[in-house]
Amino acid sequence: MAPGVKVALVVPGFSAHERDWCIPALLDFVRVLARESEVHVFTLRWPERAACYEVYGARVHALGGARRLGPRVVGLWAASIRAIAAEHRRAAFDVLHAFWVDEPGWVAAWAGRWLGVPAVLSLAGGELARLPDIGYGLQMLRGRRVLLKWALRQACVVTAGSSYLGAMARQQKIAARVRVAPLGVDTDLFAPAATNAASTDTPPTILSVGSLVPVKDHGLLLRAFRRVAAQLPAVQLLVAGDGPLAAGLAAEGRGLPARFLGAVDHGALPRLYAQASLLVQTSRYEAQGLAVLEAAACGVAPVGTGVGVLPELGRVAATEADLARVMLELLRDADWRQKLAAGAHARVLSDFGLEACNARFTDIYAEISRR
Repeated sequence: MAPGVKVALVVPGFSAHERDWCIPALLDFVRVLARESEVHVFTLRWPERAACYEVYGARVHALGGARRLGPRVVGLWAASIRAIAAEHRRAAFDVLHAFWVDEPGWVAAWAGRWLGVPAVLSLAGGELARLPDIGYGLQMLRGRRVLLKWALRQACVVTAGSSYLGAMARQQKIAARVRVAPLGVDTDLFAPAATNAASTDTPPTILSVGSLVPVKDHGLLLRAFRRVAAQLPAVQLLVAGDGPLAAGLAAEGRGLPARFLGAVDHGALPRLYAQASLLVQTSRYEAQGLAVLEAAACGVAPVGTGVGVLPELGRVAATEADLARVMLELLRDADWRQKLAAGAHARVLSDFGLEACNARFTDIYAEISRR
């Protein structure tokens, strides 16, 4: 895309400064995108204060709408559209791009329709999910479902963060043009350590990284790990993440060689991946799965449920017994584990690095802004 293209990103939250890892993948995306484009980030909810400031050369317009709930949300959406329109009048946007086809998607779709600017909407969460037993997914909510469907129909292009999600979008026929375009991983920050658990005498270590919420299904992780620990006593499990299920999961894991680390700073994750023999994902749904990409970028073999990007990089295990079996086999077979890790690492470098992923989006911008 030629320099000078002006892009409006509409997001639920964004970093308050360059060292704030509010949504790390979005911060990285903006850092690369702003090198050649004029980028304006309209963040609806976070930071909680209304402000304008710069991050990596991008202009951030924070609406401060964290507490605007219920009927007051309509005012937030209107204020967001007015802010986009005011900047468009100063100098026209070439593209509007929303991450998460929820509030950001509705705002971008309305603004694009009003201003005559093409819109890209990125599926990046539970927009297409419906898991009633755990209350997860926007497809469960009729009002949200109607708004999602409307917004997606307004988009010039809808992107999905994984082939898994792209196939789901095409099956549901929610938009005419669906492209697989994930957010990238910083392969300078996430890179293989000089030594890691796969090549040292440290105990075999299984790592899980993710919020402790029902959709991540840490219960499956603990049940499968219990089987592994029964046959491989030296193994240990590290669980990085925090959430409402923290206390219950800690109680469920009592007596196992497992440690719950709580929230881990994004910048400290590479050191954690360096300790891992395997990265295990047990989610019931993932739009993409940045932890899988980060682990693979660090040379760690990923295994787990076949959602998000994991089927593209790692070993899929469909059931508790299958997951336990695969983890045991990989922990006992260093050559197979290292081969899986090497293949995942190579795939991240070729297809999931920041430059490659941003290039897909800038190609889309160039394509639709010429219309």
